[in-house]
Amino acid sequence: MPLLTSPHSDCEHRQAEFPLTYEQDRYDFRARHFGLRKNVGISYEILGPLDRELFEQAVHAFVLRHDALQMDLLPVSNVAGQTRTQSVRPLSEGEHVLRHQQVKAASVEQFARYASVTFARDFVAPWPDAGRPFTLRLLRQAPDRHAFLATFQNLVFDGRAHHLFGREVWRDYTTLLAGEAISQTAPSFAAAALRQRTTAGPRHLARARENWRERLEFDAEHRWERIGAASDDGIVRTQLGTDAVLALREACRREHCTVMQWLVAAFARAVGRCSGRPRLSINMTMDTRGRAEQDVVGMFAGAGLLMVRDALASLPEARAEVRQQMLAALRYHQLTAEDVRRLDPSEPRPARDIFVNLRRFDEDYNSAATVGPLRAVADAYPLRGITFTNPSALHLRVDEYRDRIFVNLLFNGERVGGTLARVILRHLVADTTGGALFDGRFLGRTS
Repeated sequence: MPLLTSPHSDCEHRQAEFPLTYEQDRYDFRARHFGLRKNVGISYEILGPLDRELFEQAVHAFVLRHDALQMDLLPVSNVAGQTRTQSVRPLSEGEHVLRHQQVKAASVEQFARYASVTFARDFVAPWPDAGRPFTLRLLRQAPDRHAFLATFQNLVFDGRAHHLFGREVWRDYTTLLAGEAISQTAPSFAAAALRQRTTAGPRHLARARENWRERLEFDAEHRWERIGAASDDGIVRTQLGTDAVLALREACRREHCTVMQWLVAAFARAVGRCSGRPRLSINMTMDTRGRAEQDVVGMFAGAGLLMVRDALASLPEARAEVRQQMLAALRYHQLTAEDVRRLDPSEPRPARDIFVNLRRFDEDYNSAATVGPLRAVADAYPLRGITFTNPSALHLRVDEYRDRIFVNLLFNGERVGGTLARVILRHLVADTTGGALFDGRFLGRTS
């Protein structure tokens, strides 16, 4: 069966230029300043009889209908203040997006090592100027064992896009197996970017600049100093099970807040109590998609600074402050990188002192999904030969599912230390569950 092609002509799209989202713009500015563009990825171990032709059609259809994966970043001229743009370069007729490879491995372990090394190589590879912003590979060891490796340029692919990719590809593969047609359309990233950059009027943008100015000044006044005995960089983590998550959601309903607002408030209180610092500046990534953009693949993960003026307050007071700060950061996220630099000449910086990354999924957690006769295991191939550094003193990562919440706290050993990080996590969980359901454990160094 032939691969689908774009319903629009190359000429029509090549002539259209679209602005970067605010989040893309600030990401691109940092990438150009520090000479680094980040890749993100997902891997699957596929067990069972895979129909490779139908699977390629499912992957191809995802790329075809989501124009973010067909974007070209246009060069910037020397004109001062020029706004960087992007344009759509549709898939050409017969263009394949999935690379197939037969791997001669003597064992399952050897195949897994090869897949991990290949995935790591794609993860750190720079993107060519004229290339697509993704690398998709299907490795085959046997008819019933495959590895699917997907790597994307973060400039066009955020956490929500990551989730949509896994959901839609396996959904479409199941549909094709049943002999049914799959969707060829999706909300346009180009249209969403244009809508985002043209909706806010001058008065709102002026308020956004004042809001950012206040937050940047607060951040400059409350930098983190080293606290606790030095140690190796590391991570402490825990997870909340179904009973704890349901109880937390019910508590959030009563208190008129979200789970994420509660967790960030608990984190701020934990850091404040353990460090003795009542005032904290927290840099948090937030998905700025509106209701109409929930299924748009693209880059809408923006950083927002939260001003916590009293981290030693009671939990209800901390929740109220964090909720107000998160809503303000979402409302006034509309600043370009140049706007931010005009307000703070020290921008961009390599990293903020305290960093929070939140992701929310509207489904139960399931690392191994059943897809027809297949079993697909997500995140099956760890990156080999790559060492991650954590420049932030503390980096909280939270993944919220309907039935489970994963809480990971990375720490910079020279600035925090493992003992203090463990105590902070215990305080966070105590504020979240009353301390009864904590099952955290220290996992040593990151790799």
